[in-house]
Amino acid sequence: MKRRLIELAATTAALVGFCGAASAEWSKTYVVEWNEAAMYYGAKTGVTDPGTDCPKGTNPEIDQVKLLEDAGYTPAEAKWLRDPANPSRSPVHGQNQMAFRGEGRANVYIHPETTKDYGLVGVSGKISEGINLDGDTSTGFVSPTGEKGIDNTFYKTLGCWKTYRGPPRLSSGALTFNDSMREGAWTVVIVVAGKGDDPMNDKAVDVGFYMSGDKLVKDGNGEIARDYTFRIKPDAKFEALFKAQTKDGVITSRTAADEVWLRDPSYTGELQLLRARVSLTMEKDGSLKGYVGGYRPWKPVYDGWVRARGPVIESLTWVRLPDVYYALKRSADYSPTGPGGEKTHISYAERVDAIPAFVMTPDASKQVTEVTSYKAMASKEPPEKKKIYVVDGLVPDPKVPFGESLKVYPVPAKVSEAASAAPASGRK
Repeated sequence: MKRRLIELAATTAALVGFCGAASAEWSKTYVVEWNEAAMYYGAKTGVTDPGTDCPKGTNPEIDQVKLLEDAGYTPAEAKWLRDPANPSRSPVHGQNQMAFRGEGRANVYIHPETTKDYGLVGVSGKISEGINLDGDTSTGFVSPTGEKGIDNTFYKTLGCWKTYRGPPRLSSGALTFNDSMREGAWTVVIVVAGKGDDPMNDKAVDVGFYMSGDKLVKDGNGEIARDYTFRIKPDAKFEALFKAQTKDGVITSRTAADEVWLRDPSYTGELQLLRARVSLTMEKDGSLKGYVGGYRPWKPVYDGWVRARGPVIESLTWVRLPDVYYALKRSADYSPTGPGGEKTHISYAERVDAIPAFVMTPDASKQVTEVTSYKAMASKEPPEKKKIYVVDGLVPDPKVPFGESLKVYPVPAKVSEAASAAPASGRK
């Protein structure tokens, strides 16, 4: 099927040129083979080591027992809750009771403001990858190439969290999600089309990001193969169109796109960007590399980490999730309603690596040579409902009635007696 589509693409391209059908003067098409949050790495080696980005290294590992003690559990209760022998602690999903450490034993994952802000170590370096979103060169970071005014507060806030930190394509978070994409979880294609004589220098360029239902193909070395064919799959949400220009092969936005949606490589799964822009370079080897940036809502980012099983994320990635909530809320730097409105969004940039590919219309009848919206062609069928495994950041215990496993388990009497304290579920 892939080979047949490639042949069809070549034939169609020849016919379009012969018949003079209406289309852009030039076009280039790609498939995304890697994308991740743009996080500048300032260390010489290692994930947790100090660097120019994070002089003290990443956020340190958390003493989970002490964290429970700070919440009012006795030392004996806290040690019992963290003991692998505790029957309510899952070796896969962690200890649900780690959630109940807010005021009145509230679940801190869904009620983070019921516990104090311990503070999250943020980036203190001056260099960042990304895009100047607001046009102000007196604020923001400096890019690795010296450009001033880079807006990436998301990086400033979370760049010292070890799940995001590392050289390009080597952070644990990027590896996890890109592996999923490269194994067929989703596919994104890019169409670039212009009307000038020189693709490298064109004042009228359009850029489109679309979903495809065709899976990526790997070559003999395990890398994503070039020049395969992908059909656009119309999606009512995931589509991003930009008005741009090229100069010396660099594609930059002429104006900001009011709102775009992209498939995000994270637990959030989707990325809404307001005032979005692109900065992409058409490389000599035919690939496309650069950034998509804009202002993304910060709350879905936090909620995504909670849905990924709160106790597990805290244990493996060395953060207290409420600290992430506080940090994102405090750092938000954009309000959709204007300067005086609530700042619900945070400046963000995503690094994109794409390779040449044939991109076909949804019906595979012809090769795509212009950027247009396909949203109207999207299926009207409601999306399939996914089975819920995580509730309020916790994994319900299948051995007890649903809901009961999301409550605080009473501490055994022998533990309470040894601590001369009341059961954990009754402590304030």
